[in-house]
Amino acid sequence: MRTRGLFVTALFVTLSGATLGCGSGGGVDADTDSATGDADADTDADADADADTDADADTDADTESGPSTDCPHAGDPGPGQYTIPLTFDGLDRSYILHVPPGYDVAEPTPLVVNIHGLSSTANQQILFSQMNPAADSAGYVVIYPQGIGNSWNAGLCCGDAASSDVDDVGFLRAVVHDAATRACIDPHRIYATGMSNGGHMSYRLACDAADLFAAVAPVAGAKLVLQCAPTRPVPLMAFHGLQDPIVDYDLDVPSIESWVGMNGCDPTPVTTGYGGSHCDEYSGCDEGASVVFCTMDPMGHCWPGGSSLACIEAILGAYNDDIDASASILEFFGGFVLP
Repeated sequence: MRTRGLFVTALFVTLSGATLGCGSGGGVDADTDSATGDADADTDADADADADTDADADTDADTESGPSTDCPHAGDPGPGQYTIPLTFDGLDRSYILHVPPGYDVAEPTPLVVNIHGLSSTANQQILFSQMNPAADSAGYVVIYPQGIGNSWNAGLCCGDAASSDVDDVGFLRAVVHDAATRACIDPHRIYATGMSNGGHMSYRLACDAADLFAAVAPVAGAKLVLQCAPTRPVPLMAFHGLQDPIVDYDLDVPSIESWVGMNGCDPTPVTTGYGGSHCDEYSGCDEGASVVFCTMDPMGHCWPGGSSLACIEAILGAYNDDIDASASILEFFGGFVLP
């Protein structure tokens, strides 16, 4: 099993001029000024939305009641992309809310929380995953939350969030609740995905917030919590590059094996090939759940079918688009609703 320490990664980052995540929990910055500039330009129009929500940033979100089903909401911003400030646990935080063009303010809409990797940002996750076009086509609202110190407390990893024991499960619950006071969100169709440290975090949400998230889809992540006891079988679809130099592929294999066991699935999968890559689907799970594990080959520490520009081969390894992960994840999510 290959892993990288924080110190070694930080040194490598300094020498290479790129930003990576830690071993067993890394993340990726899109290493192009033009790409980051495009993301920043896309969110310049969010200033008006920010102004409307500044008053909300002074109080912690009340997450006890869960997402509201009373639609439409007063002040629903409608289709577009908005940066929303949010104070949680005494910390000033934020998330990006992407609402698809075909969104109806009176129609409960599915929601995906898409979580960036270590040392990355919400804006860069938009670029890295390229999920917005697929979400627009499938009719999903997408949230891109911002981690403390560009990191997430996924249990044993990573960065400032883990070392400071930040309540990121609570924060992401608050983000979902806040978004559901603005847009018409279906409380039975809320999902989570993420890259690297964000993939670890989506595993943790499946462990600790199975009452809120109907299904999860980690990309280049692993289950890094010491105790995981979901309140129900949680459907899971995972992607991992066989040649991942940051979060070793072999770190994710036992995560999948344990999930197959927790969900009570048939341990013998049905395998479907996609070029050099393949997906193993474990069926017969309890309560209609499913587990799918897609092995990308050849592939490094990247988002399958995402931005090839952000997948810097010299640092992150090979790019692979045998499967469009974003479209496949949304299709998978579409098969599950929260009981």
